[in-house]
Amino acid sequence: MSRVFKNNSAGSTGRETPRFAVGNSIPNSDMRRPVLRSVGSTAKLPKRPDLTVLSETIPLFFIARNSRGFWVARDAEGGCGGAFLLRRSAVRFARNKTAPAGCAMMFLNETLELDIDNQGSRFVEPLDKAIGIVWRRVPILAAFVAMAIGEWRQLVAQVSRAFADERRNRSAIERELLHGQYTLTSKNDDDLVVP
Repeated sequence: MSRVFKNNSAGSTGRETPRFAVGNSIPNSDMRRPVLRSVGSTAKLPKRPDLTVLSETIPLFFIARNSRGFWVARDAEGGCGGAFLLRRSAVRFARNKTAPAGCAMMFLNETLELDIDNQGSRFVEPLDKAIGIVWRRVPILAAFVAMAIGEWRQLVAQVSRAFADERRNRSAIERELLHGQYTLTSKNDDDLVVP
C-alpha cells in the first residue's frame, strides 16, 4: 500500500515546487541505496493525486531509481524523461523542463524504468548496458561491486554528517562565547576565549 506525503519546508527559497514522496509499506526502505533487481520488476506508476492535493494544471514528474541504481525522472504524461547518475540531476531536469512555472515531483520507493527516449545524461545509457552485460556474465562480481558501492555511500554519508556536526558545533561556540561578533579561525579549541 502506498501513501503520499507532502514535503513542506518552512525555510525554503522563493522557487518553491511541491514535492511528494510515495512510501511503501516495507519498513526501513532506503532510497539512497540501489537495489539491483531484474529488469522486469518495474513499478506501476501511481495515480496522480486528486485535485485537493495537486491541480491538473501543474505538471507532475516521477523520480525514482531504476533497476541498475540510476535516477530516472519521467513526466507523468509520458512527454519527456531521462536517466541520471545523481538525484539532484534528475530534479534539475524536471525543473528545467517546466521552467519558469515549475512542477510537482513525486519520489517513488519502487524502481522506475524509463520507457521513453532518454533525454537525460548521455553517459547513463551505455553505462547501464555495460552493467547489464557484467551482471549477466559475472553475477558474483556484479554483486560484490554493488555491495562495495553501497558501503562506500554509507561511509560518505557518515563522514559528511560528522563534518556537518563539527560546523554546527563551531557556530554554536561562536554564538555563545563570542556573542556572534567574531568568527573562530583557530582549529584548536584550546585557543577559545574564556569569559
